[in-house]
Amino acid sequence: MPKLSQLETSLGAIVLCGGKSTRLGIDKTQLIFHGQTFLERVVSQVEQVCHPVILIGDADFSQHQLPPNVQWATDEHPNCGPLEGIRVGLAKLASQVDFAFVTSCDVPLIDPQLIRFLFHKISDYEAVVPFSEERIFGMTAVYRTELHGMIDERIQNGQLRVSELATAFQAHQIPVDLLREIDPELDSMTNINSAIDYYNLLKRFGLELSPELQTRLQDNK
Repeated sequence: MPKLSQLETSLGAIVLCGGKSTRLGIDKTQLIFHGQTFLERVVSQVEQVCHPVILIGDADFSQHQLPPNVQWATDEHPNCGPLEGIRVGLAKLASQVDFAFVTSCDVPLIDPQLIRFLFHKISDYEAVVPFSEERIFGMTAVYRTELHGMIDERIQNGQLRVSELATAFQAHQIPVDLLREIDPELDSMTNINSAIDYYNLLKRFGLELSPELQTRLQDNK
């Protein structure tokens, strides 16, 4: 594992694992890619740049081979979507680091270099958030951990859209085209949401779907 710079030792990571996988039908953290579960893969990638890593959700994390220093927590306010997961993660990390990179458990191709690039753009901003003409990538972003209190206020007011954080805070918005120099296909912000997405991922890398998992996916179509 590459040695972290002094600056990067103040960067933790939040991996959101709270989705219900309704489109896929099974727990996405358990999908296999190159011999690892999705969750194992994401953690191994972000841990190259971020420490500590905290998982937010109610998945059975004991089913994964994870580093012993990985932390975990669950939502405290139900039915508030991923914004609550971000709030909990920032609050838990606030006493440990100044910044946190946010991602989810269903992005197996996340690139550590992209995380590093975003973090080094933080400067005096409260957040660094990629954007395109179509959307804001609030769940592939870096936030100051001290923002958890302000996010809590937004949740209490029913403002639950993660994308709105880019304008609610002093955020450095980064055009995604700049990120293509690091991640040409923007894989770091491409979620695997359906069985078709997963099939296409495996096909792209010449991998085969295990018979057991194929049966489970077919049963949940």
